Amino acid sequence: MASAEETAVEEQPTKRQKLDDEEDAEKKENVAEEQPLKTANGDTEKKVEEKPEEEKKEEEKTEAVEEEEEKEKPVVSGVPLICGSMNWDTIGRGSARVGQKPRKVEPAWQPQVIGALAGIRITQVVSGPCAAHSFFISEEGKIYALGRNENGQLGFGHTKRIDSATEIPFFKNMHVIGASCGRGHSVVLTEDDGAYGMGDNDMGQCGTGAATGKGAHLVTPKQCAIEQKIVQASCGFDFTLFVSEKGHVFSAGSSECGQLGINDSGEYIDGRKSIFSAITTPGRVHSFFTRDPRTKEVTRIPQVSVRYVSAGQHHCLAISTKNELFTWGFNGHGRLGHKTTEDELIPMRVLFFRPGDPHLSVRTAKCSYGGCFAVNNLGNVFCWGQNQINRLECPYPVPLDDLYGWNVHDIAPGKNHHVITADYSAIAMGKTTMGELGMGPGTKSSSRPDKMHGVDGLKSIQCAAGCAHTLLLVDDSDSEAKKLIDDLDVNHD
Repeated sequence: MASAEETAVEEQPTKRQKLDDEEDAEKKENVAEEQPLKTANGDTEKKVEEKPEEEKKEEEKTEAVEEEEEKEKPVVSGVPLICGSMNWDTIGRGSARVGQKPRKVEPAWQPQVIGALAGIRITQVVSGPCAAHSFFISEEGKIYALGRNENGQLGFGHTKRIDSATEIPFFKNMHVIGASCGRGHSVVLTEDDGAYGMGDNDMGQCGTGAATGKGAHLVTPKQCAIEQKIVQASCGFDFTLFVSEKGHVFSAGSSECGQLGINDSGEYIDGRKSIFSAITTPGRVHSFFTRDPRTKEVTRIPQVSVRYVSAGQHHCLAISTKNELFTWGFNGHGRLGHKTTEDELIPMRVLFFRPGDPHLSVRTAKCSYGGCFAVNNLGNVFCWGQNQINRLECPYPVPLDDLYGWNVHDIAPGKNHHVITADYSAIAMGKTTMGELGMGPGTKSSSRPDKMHGVDGLKSIQCAAGCAHTLLLVDDSDSEAKKLIDDLDVNHD
């Protein structure tokens, strides 16, 4: 019999083993005296010795300096641009669902200024490889939404499509610091009022403590059931990852492929059917591991503090404060980078990357729909997993040589297209029928990275790749940049 926090749903993730009290579990983990773990893959954990006290103090000192430097960084704002399709009900589907009245507007074939946000200083643009909706966060901590809303994922209290970027009234008196877009759900983070989930919640992916059941949605944002302050979140297809200010990772939703990182796929048999349980209250991902490539022994890495997570369709990655890269979840086409195609139910370190080596230390990394991308400290890009662009598949990281020398700052992997920001250039690659590459009318695809039209010479602060659309945030702090932006078309759709 499923508990209140574990709602059985057919054809979706299952029973979660009950974790010890969080603080007690943390103390046990730090002492590193637990019994060896038997992973779902059959590997046995090897015990690990504590690091010398002096080494731990030095690492804590380094982390404290990095945190202080991060706090001192100024909030950079700019002008948001959009290209691609804005026929929100049909993108990714070909036709609208029964009862929907689809829009019929021409795609934006190259980046355009978003007219509805004119004069508003934007600090973040947000979308995702599974998403046909987007968010924009302003300097004042206001959040604006645009796009598909059939599950209430935009948080307006209804399921009507939003065709023009509009402020979400629910968060009017809160200071928003971040957001993430899944397929049909979203998470919004606030400075003082916690994290909120909205939209499709049939697998508990909104993390509010209860699933709404199939076909029912959270059209009004509801607070996530996490006591710690959440500073970053990432929504996958039907699950969500959260990072707290303590560097802890929490997960909720479907775990069918192990994407919750709890060493359990949640599957059980009921008669002749496979049933998967929904994890509705976010639980802590307590441990992170490394596997010896020769002996296959699994070793728990003590005291891992995470600074960033990214969710793909059914797989995940996390970057620690020491720049270790971990992946877990569905491993079709080798998208976890472990040189295998077996699913991983626990966070496992990607051995290719080595902290301290500028060539192989991870600056940032993100999940695409079917793979992963990483940028090293020299601005070089690596990718692995399924590559929808040229149908290549690789189960381990390989350099993307076409981007060599670009000094990449940020990358936004999508499903069929990817966007990259470098010094005064925005670059795109992949398939397009809706203008999401921003390369002008008639461009159908670009298997090799190429510059987006109209924005060469502009410094892109951030980028986001949604389903059939692309967002850029560009710097307008000097007169030359302002002139280039003034020459762009304005999108009033």
